Amino acid sequence: MRGGLAVALAIIVSLAVLAGIGAISGNLTFFGTKGHPEPPAERTYRKLISRDFGNLVPLNAGLDVCNIGGTRQGCYDASKKMIDALDSLLRDLDTTYVPSRYVDANDAVRHGVQRLRDGYQTRNSGLATNDNASFIRGNDELKQANGDINRAWRLLPADARP
Repeated sequence: MRGGLAVALAIIVSLAVLAGIGAISGNLTFFGTKGHPEPPAERTYRKLISRDFGNLVPLNAGLDVCNIGGTRQGCYDASKKMIDALDSLLRDLDTTYVPSRYVDANDAVRHGVQRLRDGYQTRNSGLATNDNASFIRGNDELKQANGDINRAWRLLPADARP
């Protein structure tokens, strides 16, 4: 037991020394993600994401018309508003600098948002053509896209999640 403790202590001291040398030379990063902190750019990106996803909240509530008791036209119109807002979000992501620590998460968010948009489009196509299978397929796409977006948030560094 005592020998194991001595070995563990020696390893800890060695790691501390290596970390100190790495920090002094600038070759060590203390973040578990690619890239480096860019506080101003990260603030701008988080603000954009928060605003754009915040804009979806009232539109999401408007989609209640797609449930039992709603109307086909109401569902179509509410879904169209969501498609337009998702298009706007994608345009914002296209024109905003992505901080280096956010690159992987941004790609995943874009993928999830595009899938959401496609799901609403598939659903609206089903509504427009009276094709229940397309409507159901669109709903399935929406469920999958929501899972994609939840996974995307987990790709952001823990200290940088919006």
